Order: sequence, then structure tokens, then C-alpha cells
Amino acid sequence: MKASEVLCGLYPPAVRQRWGADIGREVAESGIRAWPDTISGAGRLWMRPGDWPETAPGQTRQVVVVALFALTAVVSLLLRAADTAGRLTTDVQRPLTSLWVVPVGVGLWLAAPWPSWRWAELRALAGQVVLGLVAPTVAFLAMLLIARSALVEQPAGVLRVALVAYYWATLGFMAYSSCRLLARVARIARLPSAGRLRAGAQLIGVGLALAAAQNLLAMMGTGPDPGSLTVVLVLVLVAAGTIRAGRDLQGQAG
Repeated sequence: MKASEVLCGLYPPAVRQRWGADIGREVAESGIRAWPDTISGAGRLWMRPGDWPETAPGQTRQVVVVALFALTAVVSLLLRAADTAGRLTTDVQRPLTSLWVVPVGVGLWLAAPWPSWRWAELRALAGQVVLGLVAPTVAFLAMLLIARSALVEQPAGVLRVALVAYYWATLGFMAYSSCRLLARVARIARLPSAGRLRAGAQLIGVGLALAAAQNLLAMMGTGPDPGSLTVVLVLVLVAAGTIRAGRDLQGQAG
């Protein structure tokens, strides 16, 4: 795959459909010196969904819904990998380290598509859900079986590496499958209104900002370290971008 195709793929779907050929040609002609501007331009457009052209009714809201869930899944995996000190959790028995989950969860609920409760639509949704969950469910059950087996008692060497790799591969595959399923469901179910989607995006951003603040406060007691500071920086940037994208939905119909 050419570099111009990869960089063009960073842009929102509607932008690629409308101007993808022009973007790809310009990147190919300009060479590597155009890469930074192309990447930053894609990032700016993701934060301005109000500027996207719509090639189908509701396309912008559909893409934003899937993007919010995908972003949340990626951030959750990164936090799972980086937060070895347990500063941020999703454990209800540790509410002080789980506060950030509340606005994120409410935001995802507001942004989620809902069925219109017509039989034909419910049947189509059920079919998509069943087909979409088979593979990740099998992978998750296999991970549980391995976790309960004798393999994980004292793993070492290649076995340990393989088990850790399978664990993260399974989590990543489950996140990818869930977002792919959501994209299919969003084409069938009733999309959230622009107002709900705007509120959902901003709440998710607020939750991520709260996670950054919690992590920063926790570091004051234990001392800063490069890994934790990087997590805080990433959370702040993602939170700001999500809130900005939510505000830009102001002019969307629906």
C-alpha cells in the first residue's frame, strides 16, 4: 500500500469520498514533506465534523457515533496497559479511582444508536449482533479457559510472552469487533439526535479530562514519572479534541 493511500485513509470517510483522490494525488506529488501537514489536517477535520460533506443522510452522526466508541475503546486499552499503579480503575468498590467512568458511561449511552422497535428492524439487528459477537465471544472464552488452566501458574520464557500477547490480542480483537458491530448497527438503528450526540461527545471528553486530573493528583503523592506524565498528556489532548468535536456538531440537523 502506498504512503499516499495510508495518509488519505486518516481522513473522515465523507472527506475521503469527496476529496480522497485529490488528497492522495497531492500527497503523492509533494512527497514526504507533505506528510506532517496531511496528518495534522486529518486531525483537525476529525475535530470539525460540522465541516464534513454528507454523501448520505445522517452520515456525519453515524461516523461520529462509531468514532466515539472506538476512541473510548482505544483509550481504555491504553489505560489498562499504562496504569500499573491502579490510579484509574473501573472497579465500583474503588469509587474514588472510578469517577471518570461515570461521565464517559453516560456519554456513551447518549451517543448510542437505538432501535425503533419495529419487528423487521429488531430482527435485522439481532442477526447483526449474533454474527458480530460470535468470534469475539469465542476468543474471550478461550482466554478464560487459559486463565483457569495450569498454563498460567508459573509461565516463563516464550510461554509467558505468548500468553501476554494472546491476552492483549484478545482485548484488541474484542474492541475492534465491537466497533465493527456498532458500525453495522448504526446503519440499521435510529441514530441519536445531534443534541444527544453533542452532549455525549462532551461528556466523554469531560470524563477523560477527569481521568487526567485524577492521575495528576495521584502523582503528587507518589512523584511524577515519564509514563504517567505521558498518560496525562494523551488524556488531555484526547479530551480536548473530543469536546471540540462535540461543540462543532452544533449546526448538525437531527
